[in-house]
Amino acid sequence: MNFNLFRKIVSAFLLCLAVESLVFAEPSAPSAANDPVEVRFICVAPSPYTDRHDSLRAGFGIFILLQQAIAKHNLNISTTYYDGSTFYDDGDKIRKVLHGPQVILLGGDTWAQGPTYYMRRFFEVGPTDLTGVSASAWATSGGAQTGGEVVVSTTLRSLMGMGAKTFTLGQKLMVFTTDERLSPQKPGAFSLLDLWYMDQFARTIAVEALFGNDRTKAKKLAKELGTNPYYYKINFPPSPEKLSEYVDLQRKLNAAADPKSPEYQELRSMLANDAPKTSK
Repeated sequence: MNFNLFRKIVSAFLLCLAVESLVFAEPSAPSAANDPVEVRFICVAPSPYTDRHDSLRAGFGIFILLQQAIAKHNLNISTTYYDGSTFYDDGDKIRKVLHGPQVILLGGDTWAQGPTYYMRRFFEVGPTDLTGVSASAWATSGGAQTGGEVVVSTTLRSLMGMGAKTFTLGQKLMVFTTDERLSPQKPGAFSLLDLWYMDQFARTIAVEALFGNDRTKAKKLAKELGTNPYYYKINFPPSPEKLSEYVDLQRKLNAAADPKSPEYQELRSMLANDAPKTSK
């Protein structure tokens, strides 16, 4: 066979193999150099009944526990937290704050068996397209059956109406009762069990942020983080040893019920001060 012809045939064959490998290759996993997935917390409060900023503090519990999980498991996630009560009626700023993050968490308080005026106004003046965004919500309420679940449900429905994909901790809505209970007796205090639920929710947020559309990878990460939608069958009730891990954070959140306390000022220092610049 002519040597030049043989060389051309071999070259063509190798080229076909190269093209095939490009076409049918598995997509590569995201590298550590990729931009982190942003999770943004927005608390649209304060409570119309107290000055304790219960919902803001509950959000900080979830926020801090998510940051701890990110650091411990080296997760490619960034977090920001906004006090939405300072711009709940500013449509332009609301749209700027909602622009950009891949995951949005909205928090609110309960008023007359439902969401407060602040949350309703937030959705009225700041509608924006959240297609492709994952979202969830949390709330605080005076009692266990005083409307906190309505706040979360209606917030999720409003987010869905804007195009977001919503999620929760399995069957549980993130409602934290701060009055009308036997323990803790102090109004505005969070229990250790409250913090355990915050932690489970924070880990669920991480799973949704990184692999919300990949069932295999989501289950693998959820197992690594120790969270599951069937938490009540698998890891409930948490052991006393597990609950003891939250004592320091519980003290900080409960001390921050006093808006003049250094703990409250420390938490507020973690808030983002200005709306992010809208990317072009």
